[in-house]
Amino acid sequence: MTSDPRPTPKTPLAGWIDAVAALPPSPGGGSAAAIAASLAAALAEMVAALTHSRERYAAGHERARPVLDRAPRLRDELLHLAVRDAEAFEHFLSARGEARTKAGHEAAGIQLDLLEGATAAADLAVTMADAGAPSALGDAATGAFLAAAAARSAYWAMRSDLDAAAAESAPMLSRGLELLEKAEAAEWRVRQILNERIG
Repeated sequence: MTSDPRPTPKTPLAGWIDAVAALPPSPGGGSAAAIAASLAAALAEMVAALTHSRERYAAGHERARPVLDRAPRLRDELLHLAVRDAEAFEHFLSARGEARTKAGHEAAGIQLDLLEGATAAADLAVTMADAGAPSALGDAATGAFLAAAAARSAYWAMRSDLDAAAAESAPMLSRGLELLEKAEAAEWRVRQILNERIG
């Protein structure tokens, strides 16, 4: 009896990458975006821990503490979303007719959750780019870039999953665009910080 090949939140990264590369096409883009956002939160957490552990970075301690509180839960939440997205995609592929439309809406809801998480990760990353240890600026910036990319992926996947013309889709699409703009604003702020400090 073989073990279930589907990844879980505790599957090693190599296992996730192998699963994404393989057929059938699940896990796919949504799961990959969720993993990227989880890595973004992990990078913010690492920079916050580095900043908070060194007395010479005392000026950044107060801003690092909330990142240390939030980031571990956030990265776990995002890994669970990677699994949920893979399951939803499998459900969508096997559904027909009205059930397929419903499955699309469920998948869109997961993408909106991913947008929320990716935007939160971008916010943590920009906080640490601004207030963290200067030696780890590149790590915080990488986190912001990964989070913004994940947010873009989730937004357009959500658009694809929904009937944009349907009235019930409007609130979800509006919220999704609001979150995407926040994530991209964080990314833009990090680019400004990099230009100011690196030149």
